[in-house]
Amino acid sequence: MFRTAALLLCFAALSCAQDRREKKRIESVTWDLKDHKLIWVVQRGTEGPGGQFNVKSSDRYEISPDEAVMFFANEKRGFTSEEAASLHKLLDTLSVYCAESVVWWDRGEGQRLDDKSGDKLKVDEDKHHHEDRHHHQEKKRQKKTDPSSTQIAVVRFEKR
Repeated sequence: MFRTAALLLCFAALSCAQDRREKKRIESVTWDLKDHKLIWVVQRGTEGPGGQFNVKSSDRYEISPDEAVMFFANEKRGFTSEEAASLHKLLDTLSVYCAESVVWWDRGEGQRLDDKSGDKLKVDEDKHHHEDRHHHQEKKRQKKTDPSSTQIAVVRFEKR
């Protein structure tokens, strides 16, 4: 768990680096659920006028929680099975959140913001989104699932 927290802090430190010369920032993070790989790309560059980031190069990092290995620049480094389990739990939670968000969307929940009514996002809309999701989860627990409702399964594939 400590390593996961440290990794997240490193991400934050990379994006907030104060070095005037070369800076790093995270371009993308991908959790490949099929292959169980966490992949992220870190850009190197400089900050130009107006705060625009000028990319000079990119580096690709990869973690395989199933193997407890991190890959970067043709080098592999192992980490503990406890850390791998902790990372898996975090990524499984993210996967479940994504699946639940698809169900939320498919049910038409939330306030549509791109329609012709010109509605603007209110500050507390995010709070209502979470309350709607919590209310939905409570209703789901209280009654049986309707067989015609949308269901998404998050399946964890184990490598053998």
